[in-house]
Amino acid sequence: MSRVIKLANPRMITGIVGREIVKDPYFSLHKLYNTTLTELKTLPESYPYRKETERLTKERLSLLEKAKSVVEFEDAVNARCIENVIQEAKSELLLIRKLPAWAPWEPLVGDAPADQWKWPI
Repeated sequence: MSRVIKLANPRMITGIVGREIVKDPYFSLHKLYNTTLTELKTLPESYPYRKETERLTKERLSLLEKAKSVVEFEDAVNARCIENVIQEAKSELLLIRKLPAWAPWEPLVGDAPADQWKWPI
């Protein structure tokens, strides 16, 4: 049984060297955005990155679901091509999966040097 493609990609090429066309961008992005929202739950609720990424992901998911065409979605998110949006979503998901090991929400181990933010040195 084949899946119905909700928003088929109207392009034959992306115009970006090495970037392949995604035949069913709706399915790819929908899955990536839902996975991102699930993975964000592994981060502390008070962590600002989690809050902002959840907000942005939910906003884009809503735009994706309302879009009547790939071009309409690209315009709504101010993107040159949907393949770039898909790559950004993949990169965001990779980062989210690495954050628990880094725990950037934890306090610093030691005090920062007094002139750390002074420029020029």
